[in-house]
Amino acid sequence: MKRPVERLPVYESLYALNRDFGQVLADLARLDELGVFEHDRGSILRVVVQQTRAWANMELVEVLQPLEQDDRAWFGRIYDRWEKTWKDPNDVFIEAKHLLEKRRRAAARKKGQRKGRGAGGKGV
Repeated sequence: MKRPVERLPVYESLYALNRDFGQVLADLARLDELGVFEHDRGSILRVVVQQTRAWANMELVEVLQPLEQDDRAWFGRIYDRWEKTWKDPNDVFIEAKHLLEKRRRAAARKKGQRKGRGAGGKGV
């Protein structure tokens, strides 16, 4: 099996991209405060930058999602193989015993509830 590509540089670049979009937005807001833009031009420019940032994030996340799923599957298989080598074969019997005890307690509770609803209970 081929080992998945390291994701850290991609996420670092995504962080830097968002940081830089934030800087552009702050600069546009400052220019707007200084009265550089007429009418709502500063506001609409910020909207365009925010829209572009959202679009870029959406595209990058769509690309990253299958890669992350592949990583999850890759490392999940490695973990499953490791777990099989260390799992105690008697664990299955212990788990079965606990499950049977749990079912017996639930059945006893259910039986106790039915007795409380039968004849002899308080009427209206």
